[in-house]
Amino acid sequence: MKIFFAVTLLAFAEAGLAKSKLKCVTIGTNVYEEEILIKDLPSPFHMTIDYDTNTLFVSYSYSLFIPFKILYLSLKDHDYALVDGIKIGFVTAVDDNSHTVYLGASDGLFTFNYNTKNATRIASSPDLSIWQMFYKDGLYLTTYPNQKVYLYKNGEFTEVPEFKEIKVKILAVKNNGDYVYFNSSGLFTYDKTLKKSVFLGDYVVNQFTANIGGDLYFSTPRGIFYIDDKKGVIKSLAIFEKATLGVSIDGTGAIIYGTDNSVRRITPSKSDCTVNLTEHNI
Repeated sequence: MKIFFAVTLLAFAEAGLAKSKLKCVTIGTNVYEEEILIKDLPSPFHMTIDYDTNTLFVSYSYSLFIPFKILYLSLKDHDYALVDGIKIGFVTAVDDNSHTVYLGASDGLFTFNYNTKNATRIASSPDLSIWQMFYKDGLYLTTYPNQKVYLYKNGEFTEVPEFKEIKVKILAVKNNGDYVYFNSSGLFTYDKTLKKSVFLGDYVVNQFTANIGGDLYFSTPRGIFYIDDKKGVIKSLAIFEKATLGVSIDGTGAIIYGTDNSVRRITPSKSDCTVNLTEHNI
């Protein structure tokens, strides 16, 4: 995956909150303003929202000796802190039905406890170094460096049969159960009825995410895109000058995304400004 991680000794304490309006963009017919939620945070490359508590979980590059950490940020009052109990946390995913927050690491699978603010290991395997995760009917995860896809359900890991012969870096699941995945050859969808993959484009995907209704979005180093299954197109929602890393959609539909050194949110605005939207046929 072509995500460029900044190796830095920047202490977490140096990161801070800031709310400064930068520019306006349009998403569909709506106008949004961009604000900085966390500044001076190196390479926030993956993020997930727990809609029940309105909490954002962010994985980012931490230091030379501890390359990745996970923090949680309350979108209600903007309080945030590191998640304790996990050494090298790569990614997160949330089961909205059971309100379980999963954290993936190089040494296993963890859950987050809101009372203690700690991570608790629930599963581990020497063959499972978790790289990316996505929750739908169960917890889907990809591994590094072998790029396998597993489903964690009822306390067990099962390799997803559709991908036993296909390498996958990142995977998401549509509302109809079909898969969308990214590997070194580009972006694909897997039709479970036809049992075949369909090429969607030569995108370099950093992260897949879903809004509260299950609609899929993804980030690339250049911007944020939306997979419109009804129209059969991929819509370019926003292209940014700064590199784009992780992405998430909050409960209002606002986009939260990571740059090389900050976490930002695009929120509704009454400002009179526009950008052009482009559509790419699939």
